[in-house]
Amino acid sequence: MGSARPRPWLAMCLLVADGLFFGLSNPATVPSFALAISFILFVLTLYQLLHGLMILGSWYGLSRSKRTRRRLAGTMAGLISGLVALQSIGELGSRDVLVLVPLAIGIYLYNTYAVRQVSVSEA
Repeated sequence: MGSARPRPWLAMCLLVADGLFFGLSNPATVPSFALAISFILFVLTLYQLLHGLMILGSWYGLSRSKRTRRRLAGTMAGLISGLVALQSIGELGSRDVLVLVPLAIGIYLYNTYAVRQVSVSEA
């Protein structure tokens, strides 16, 4: 397991990579694998941003465990990146949002329940 301390160097490295990659490339002329790399970079940055905001929230009284923060940040990053991906190809509609948001909530609740059941059965 990693340390419990926040890792600002990881966020800084992601921001530098974002700046270099998105600043030096033209989305109209790059090959498709570069678009896939940029999307992965976007998802990682979004996850780090959401996780950092949840850590800040815990400093201000919104108490969550480390595992819960990571799970919630991952679910939210997956939902937002899925919506961005659909929007970028022109396929996002109101019905998609009405389906994907409850699906993401269900996945988060299922993962929370599954982890609790595993921890209860191990005890």
